[in-house]
Amino acid sequence: MTKRNLNNEQVNNHCLQDGFMLPFIMIITALIVVAGLSLLSYASSTGRTKKLVREEFMALQSAEAGLSKAIFCLNAQNGDGCGGTFGLAYVGESDVIMGTSSFTTEITGAGSQRTVTSVGTMPSGLSRVVRVDLTTIPSQDDVSFGYALQSGDGGAHLENNSKINGTLYSGGNVTCQTDRAVVDGDVYVSADGGKIDSCTVNYHAHADRVLNSEIGGDAYFRFNPADIAGTDVDGTKFPGSIRPNPEPLPEIDLDFWHESAEQGGVVAGPFSPPDNSTIGPIKIVGDLDIGNGVDLIVAGPVWVTGNIITGNVSSFTLAAGFGEYSTVILADDPSDQDNHGKVNITNNTTIHGSGNPKSHILFVSTNTSTLVDSPALSVANNSDGAIFFATQGALRIQNNAGAKSLAAYRLHVSQQATVNYVESDLADTKFSNSPGGVWHMIENSWRQIK
Repeated sequence: MTKRNLNNEQVNNHCLQDGFMLPFIMIITALIVVAGLSLLSYASSTGRTKKLVREEFMALQSAEAGLSKAIFCLNAQNGDGCGGTFGLAYVGESDVIMGTSSFTTEITGAGSQRTVTSVGTMPSGLSRVVRVDLTTIPSQDDVSFGYALQSGDGGAHLENNSKINGTLYSGGNVTCQTDRAVVDGDVYVSADGGKIDSCTVNYHAHADRVLNSEIGGDAYFRFNPADIAGTDVDGTKFPGSIRPNPEPLPEIDLDFWHESAEQGGVVAGPFSPPDNSTIGPIKIVGDLDIGNGVDLIVAGPVWVTGNIITGNVSSFTLAAGFGEYSTVILADDPSDQDNHGKVNITNNTTIHGSGNPKSHILFVSTNTSTLVDSPALSVANNSDGAIFFATQGALRIQNNAGAKSLAAYRLHVSQQATVNYVESDLADTKFSNSPGGVWHMIENSWRQIK
């Protein structure tokens, strides 16, 4: 082959290679262009998405601000910052500027219920709508005290000159030091073979055995004459009567009160608040020690993991805003109820509700001690105006002490002590974690409409 022929072949080969490469280069170039355009489109789309998300978030924030302002203005005492109206006269506002956005609120409903709808709007016109339901009825624990005194299987013992103005219901024996211990009401004993012994009962007696007692009304018992021995009955004797049904002690929702108290913060004990201070809602990790002559306003539930000790001439008064509602002061250490959670109300401690006769402070002990000399809950001289509850231990009310109602696994009422149960005050007691009459959001009622 000649040199010329070789050169021609090389040229032809290059032409063939170039012919194959050109489409490949065009494909690669096209792919690069498409990829570039896709990246530009993606970047543009991402930018629009980010802007949309940001606007949605800002619109939602604006709507939330409208809800918060509506609740504030419903509870306000004047029209400052609320468009001139406040309280029940406040029905919402229109086009309230908030930064670069605005909100419009509308309030509907009547009585103790309201619904707030809030629309947050951006300059672009994008809007978001949220809605909540409000009430003035605070969260409550449905705990009921239906008797002046109620004891569990540990029973009840009354010393001389003690007086119970109301009904006594016991899961164990009711015994009295002598018949100078008086129950100005009925007495029920639900224990199998249980007894009422050596008491004065001004109304009716209900037990398997009613012994050595003075009964002003009727007596309901098991066998005649063995189970009515030594007893004078002014009314009618009913042998062969059916034993009273067991009546469980009141049930208190400890989790509810734990959570409610913690919402106000947690402090370390021993905690000794100064005179004329306000406590609650609060959790105290350790003891609550009230000094002599210390007067306190209770503005919410108090949870003490140690013990509660009050000084002489001290006082607890529930904040006036509670109105007809009551609240709880709780001594409870869930991890050690044998050693912690005692309540000791000492001499001349006074306890008041909000000023409404239906309002009370309930003191609760979860300590397990059933010893009378070292009870779970002890109430001393002149402590009145409260409800006391030892959920699983002994409750001792001492000389001259008073109370509205007592409940405990075991009850011991010392000389001169008095319990004054007023049914109209306690029949519909509402134990709440906050005052009534304050507008607040109903739990789980928040929803986004748009």
